Amino acid sequence: MKIAILSSSRADYGIYRPLLQKLHCDKRFEITIIAFGMHLIERFGNTIQEIYKDAFGKIVIIEGMSNKDSKREIVKGYGKLIMNFGKIWDKFNFDFVFALGDRWEMSAAVQSTIPFEIKIIHIHGGETTLGAIDNVYRHQISIASKIHFTAADSFSKRVRELVQDSENIHTVGSISLEDMHKVNLPNWETVKSQFQIPFDNFILVTVHPESVNANNNSIIANIIYEALEQILQNFSLIITKPNADVMGSLFNKKYIDLQKKYPEKVKLISSFGKLNYFAAMRKSMFLLGNSSSGIIEAASHNKWVVNIGDRQKGRLQSGNIINVPFRVNKILQAVRIISKRKIFTGKNLYLGNRTTDRIINEILDFD
Repeated sequence: MKIAILSSSRADYGIYRPLLQKLHCDKRFEITIIAFGMHLIERFGNTIQEIYKDAFGKIVIIEGMSNKDSKREIVKGYGKLIMNFGKIWDKFNFDFVFALGDRWEMSAAVQSTIPFEIKIIHIHGGETTLGAIDNVYRHQISIASKIHFTAADSFSKRVRELVQDSENIHTVGSISLEDMHKVNLPNWETVKSQFQIPFDNFILVTVHPESVNANNNSIIANIIYEALEQILQNFSLIITKPNADVMGSLFNKKYIDLQKKYPEKVKLISSFGKLNYFAAMRKSMFLLGNSSSGIIEAASHNKWVVNIGDRQKGRLQSGNIINVPFRVNKILQAVRIISKRKIFTGKNLYLGNRTTDRIINEILDFD
C-alpha cells in the first residue's frame, strides 16, 4: 500500500514520528514523506535535515512557501503550494495521504487534492481554537478528508457535524503521547551541550503570534518582551522560535534582542527536534506561552502551563493549565503562582491506547 505523509513543520513531523516508525517497519506499506513549508526555511531550523536523517521512506520536496510573513505573502504562498502540489498528484499515485493539524500550508496541500479525488486521512481534526485562524484551516482539511483520527470523543463529534457523516471517524488519542513513559529521551547534559545552554533551571517559553486580529501582534510582541524581561529577574528562559504566522519575524526580533541583553539567562532555539524538545520540557520548571504542546503534551510530562491569550481558546484542556490574557501583570501573577506548585499529577485528556496500531488497522480495514 502506497502511503504519503504531508509534513510542513517541526511540530507535525514530531507528532507523526511514532506512526512513521511503525509504518516504516511494516512491509505492507511503501512510505513517501512530502516535505514542504517551514521544513525548507533556514530560520525555522532547516528541519528537513531531521527527515533525511530518520530515512523513514522516500522524500519529496515541494517549494512554494515564502520566507516572509505578511498577510499578502501567506496568500501568495497558499496559491503557489496549491499549484506545485498539483504537479505531484499528477506524477504519483497514492492509496492514502496523511494530513495533520491545522496550519495554512497544510490546508493548501489538502485543497490541491480535491480535483484528484485523493483519499486524505486527517489527524487531530475536530479541535477548536477560537483564537486562531487555524480553526478555519483545520475544518477545511476535515471536510476534504475520507478518514479521521481524533484525539478525544468531543472532537469526533465535531467532525461528524462537519462532514455530515458518522463513518470512518475514530477516536484514538494523540499520536505524540503514545508510549511516552517508554521513550528514552536524550540526556539533559547532552542537550545542554549541543545547544550551548548556559543554565539548568529554566522556564520553557513558546509564544506564537495571534492569527485572529493579527494587527494586534505588534502590541502583543511588546507585552511579551516586557513580561519576559521582568520574569528574567528571577528565572532563566529557553525560548523556541514561533511558527510562520503573520508577524512571526517581529516576535523573533524581540527574542533576539532579549538574548543579546541577557546572554547568560536567555537561550533562543530555532528547532530542538521532538525528543530534545521533550527533554527540555521534562527538565523545565514549567511552560509559558500559547503553543499546542502546552495543551497536548505537557500534562504527560507532569508540567504546569501558563497559557497566554486566545490562540488555544476553546481547546480541550487538562487540569495543568492556567489561562491568562496578554497583560503583563496577569502573566507575572500566574508565573508567581505556578512556580510555587509541586509537579502536576493529573490525567492527560489527550492520551489514547495503542494509537498507532489502531490507525494502521483502520487503514487496512478501509482498503
